[in-house]
This record gives sequence, C-alpha cells and structure tokens, in this order.
Amino acid sequence: MSREISRRRFLSQSAAAAAAVALGSKSFAQGRNLPPAEILLTAAPGSAQILPGDPTPINRFTAKETTPARGIVGRPGDSFLGPTIRVQKGQRLRVLFVNNLDNKSIVHWHGLDVPEASDGHPRFAVDPGETFWYDFTVINRAGTYWYHPHPDQITGPQVYSGLAGLLVVSDDEEASLPLPQNRADIPCVIQDRVFNTDNSLVYETGGREGFLGDVVLVNGKPSPNYYVGTRCYRLRFLNGSNSRIYKLAWSDGTPMDVIATDGGLLEAPVSKPYVMLAPGQRVEVWADFRNRQVGEVVTLKSLEFSGAGLFGGALPQGHPFDLMTFSINRQEFDNLSLPKKLAPFERYDPTKAVNYKNPRVFDIVPNAGMWLFNNLPFEMENVSENEIVRRGDLEIWEFKNTWPGMKMAHPIHLHGPNFQVVERTIDPAYQSSYNNVKDGYVDEGIVDTVMLMPGETIKIAIRWDNFAGLFLYHCHNLEHEDRMMMRNFRILP
Repeated sequence: MSREISRRRFLSQSAAAAAAVALGSKSFAQGRNLPPAEILLTAAPGSAQILPGDPTPINRFTAKETTPARGIVGRPGDSFLGPTIRVQKGQRLRVLFVNNLDNKSIVHWHGLDVPEASDGHPRFAVDPGETFWYDFTVINRAGTYWYHPHPDQITGPQVYSGLAGLLVVSDDEEASLPLPQNRADIPCVIQDRVFNTDNSLVYETGGREGFLGDVVLVNGKPSPNYYVGTRCYRLRFLNGSNSRIYKLAWSDGTPMDVIATDGGLLEAPVSKPYVMLAPGQRVEVWADFRNRQVGEVVTLKSLEFSGAGLFGGALPQGHPFDLMTFSINRQEFDNLSLPKKLAPFERYDPTKAVNYKNPRVFDIVPNAGMWLFNNLPFEMENVSENEIVRRGDLEIWEFKNTWPGMKMAHPIHLHGPNFQVVERTIDPAYQSSYNNVKDGYVDEGIVDTVMLMPGETIKIAIRWDNFAGLFLYHCHNLEHEDRMMMRNFRILP
C-alpha cells in the first residue's frame, strides 16, 4: 500500500513539475539544458562525534545521486548535518525521500518556491518505512536555502535531533560576479543543544516559550576555529536553531558587510554594526581578512540584547557569547573587492497591491499556553476567508505582535514565494528593547522569514506568481509551530 501511495503522489507531483516547466518564463531559462538531478534522500538514526567522549545518538539525512554523478550532493564531512545539495536555477530536481525514522516525517525545501505537492506540507507526511517522491524545477534566484522535516507537532524534535541540511542554488547572474568561491565560500549553520553527561541530547521545551540550548554549535561543532588566509571570504550563515535568536558581530567592532539574505543577493552590499538572525533566516557576509596579520584571531560573537523572551536556562535568550573564531595562518592574495552592485531584482511597489488600502491582518494572540494567528489553531486542510489569495495578485500582509503585555519575539515564515519588507512600526512602550536589535535587521533584500519583536508590526509585499494550492505560514520558533502557531493559506488559480 505504501508503494502505491507513493506512486500516486509521484504521478501527481510529476504533473505539477511538468506544469511548472510549461510556464516557459525567463525564471526557468537558466539550467533548462541540464539533465534532471535525481537524489535518494534518507532520514535515519545514527551517531556523531560532537563532544569529547561518547558519540551522540542523532537522526541524520544521507543522500546520494541516482543519476550519473555531477557533484549535486556534497559531503557533510564529520558534521551530523545533512549533505549540502547544490543545484542550478532552472534545473529539475527529483528526490525520493525514504523515512527510516520512528515517526512520521516529510521534507520541506525552506525558501524554495515549488508546487504544492513538493512543499513538505504535514498532510503529506509518510509513516516509518514509507517513501515520498518530490519532483520540481528550481526557479529561485541564486542563494542559500535549506531542507528540514515538517511533520505536524514533531518538527521541533526532529530538527533538533539533527535533521537539517543546506541547499545552495547558483545562477548565471551570480556566476558573473567577483565573489569568493570554493574554499573561500564557507557555510556556517548555527544551532544550540543541551547534552547529558553521556553526550546524548536533551530536549525539553519547558512550556510554550521554546527551547534554548547551553552549547552553541557551528556546523555541528562547539566553538569551532577556522584557519583562513589573508583574503576575502563569503560566509553563509543559517540559524538552524529551534528558538534561539543571534546578534552576529565581529569582536573588534568591524561592520558586517551583508551581500545576501534568505532569497539571494542584495542589489548592493549593506553595512551593519551587527546582524539579527532569527530561526530559519539566512544571511551572507563578505569577510575581508586581507589587512589581518598572520597569527591574528578574529572572533564572531553573538552580542547581548533584551526583550525577545525565553528568559530561563543556562544560556538565556540575548545572553552574549562567542560563536566561532577565524585564525589567520597564511599569507594569500586575491584581487577581489566588495562589489558596489550585486544582483538587481524587481522591487515591489506596495501601492500596486490589490489590497494596498486594506492589508490582510494576522494578529499574534496568546491562548491557553499557545501562540495563535488571529486566535485560530492549525487545521490540517482548512483555511479562513482571510487566508485565500489569487495567483498573480500582489498583496500586502500585516503581522502584528502587539498583544498587551507581549514578551515574545516571533520569526514568521511563509511557504511559497519569497517576499519583501515594506514597513516596520514599534509601539513606543517597547522602544527601549527594540533599539538594541533594529539596526541589525536586513530588510533590503528578498526574504522568506522575518523577525517580529514584542510590540512590533510589519507589513510585507508578496506576489503569488507561480503555483496554486495549499501552503503554510507559521512561526519558525519550532516549539511555537508545533503548538499550533501555524496556518494554511490557499492560492487560487
């Protein structure tokens, strides 16, 4: 029966992928002559050497190409993270997901705009031993995306157990730019964990607020040190934590030169004193070590901030700590300089939105130990009238974190097309805590996740260009998501 279910789903998804290719827009032009990539992706128990002593029992993704090897699937090295999948814009990707876990699961391609059946909605979750076919064409801009489980009510523990990996998209526009490449292009996946004395993982949510670990890992290692040369580097940061927010900054106060956000390259670099990175968000930073001396050590820190909630634990939200170090151990030369222009994209005009004068409002409300949108819990297939949109429309959505006494930050993630930030406002009563994070927002680009501080309201512009169907929006504090802070929206044809 499971094989027949998977076959029916695969046929449905293949039809959706064929329809996507048939759209024939310039979005699909790049990579269309590349042969399809086919990957076998398995989620299963395993172990990893994270701390000194006993290996840590984990769950992990493994992957291999079932088409002739083209370097699509990278090696995870000695990290527990899943392998990095590298694809070209316009390339067709077929993935057979095998669930060898003890619970239901399904994979979400975070940030990718894909057909409904390939988005990883929890209604498609498969039982242990079952499989699921994904079949879609990559239409997103070059950028840093990722994949992780998305089953109902157990996404948090599954991601926490080790199930996450990067998906990097390239395109011709990015290739034409003088950006650091190969070993100078470094992914940095940041996660926090709690370990028992035997090095096994501890996962206790402690109520509705979320989970915070007391050991912070980068690429699966605590406080790693990277040996680098006197050259420029491209650092791709992903906050893969369940609930922790980071305030990234260099130890010597050097500005953070940001070149990309969730949805790819910015139009031009922006300089920030620090960068706020909420769960699910990505940011790419240009790191220039050419004026450093051999023997010098540069530390990446998470600075102190307040007002975002999650007050307990050995390492509270907003507590300062060191994340990783970069040790300059060799003289190198490159002739790169930070480009003044990167990759243009269509900047939405909010006045052209069909609901410009009447945005859809999504109010975050506490209710019986949960956080809800408009006081509505998650329902597997239902939508409200406020959650039905039409393909082709440009809309303004407004998320409000202004409930009286609100003390929690929420990272809001939308499945489907990426969006742009139009406006942020803050209740004056929350201005003090807002002041210590606001300069780290990178709203200049295309994103799929935004951070909302207590007292904050945000308007976003989003256009439903490509696919009709049922998609999700939710808080990417995974404990909030698992406790009903998730809803469907339906895109009509």
